[in-house]
Amino acid sequence: MTCLVAPAHGQNRIATPGWEGFATRDRDNKFDRCVLYNKSIEALTISPYDMLGITRSAKGEIGFLVFFEPSALKRGSNIPVTLRINGQQVAPMSGQALSDFHIRIAGPVAINTVAALRDATSIDATAEGKSVHFDVADVSAVLDSLDECVRSNAR
Repeated sequence: MTCLVAPAHGQNRIATPGWEGFATRDRDNKFDRCVLYNKSIEALTISPYDMLGITRSAKGEIGFLVFFEPSALKRGSNIPVTLRINGQQVAPMSGQALSDFHIRIAGPVAINTVAALRDATSIDATAEGKSVHFDVADVSAVLDSLDECVRSNAR
């Protein structure tokens, strides 16, 4: 299924091998967060499903955007999310389903989760009985790029 949506708007497009993203701003045009997706921005625009975003807020907190299949979720808050990194479950998390297919885990995530991310080769997320799997590479570089993005934009 192809979803036709307007291109994602952002400032200061960023990338690290295999990941693309940008810095976002809030309604008052203040820096909000940086996000890197495991797909290109063009792929996000064409089909925003089965995708992972790792975020870093203006406060430096790591979070996630997890994109499932269409109609996988019911919109709402405080949705339990099970996250597995390299097959190991990390600390319990809660997210907000912003649509029927994606959930935001705003963070901050536990320090042991961030440490596990640095060595991640796979990430699995489950919410509302739906699961999605991601093969990932060089997440350590993703975290470093997000850190640099926040430093550059949070002036």
